[in-house]
Amino acid sequence: MTYFICYDIADPKRMRKVAKVLENFGLRVQYSFFQCDIESRRLDILRDRLLMIINLKEDSLRIYPICDDCLKKTSVIGSGSIIEPRTYRIL
Repeated sequence: MTYFICYDIADPKRMRKVAKVLENFGLRVQYSFFQCDIESRRLDILRDRLLMIINLKEDSLRIYPICDDCLKKTSVIGSGSIIEPRTYRIL
């Protein structure tokens, strides 16, 4: 499943940690916006790691599930392109 994950982190140190974790799970689309193509089990792991970093009273983290049909309907205005995750099998 594809997820769009964005954040607004008050502290620069926490913000860098959140970005570093997200870089291991998906692709940075914009500065604080990531696209992750992960299974629900890995999403749980990601969520747990992020919850250990953020301050629930000061920070905001949003995880939006995007179905394949919705992903196909996504449009970009300006520079950039839609990232369509592909799964490869290495033999």
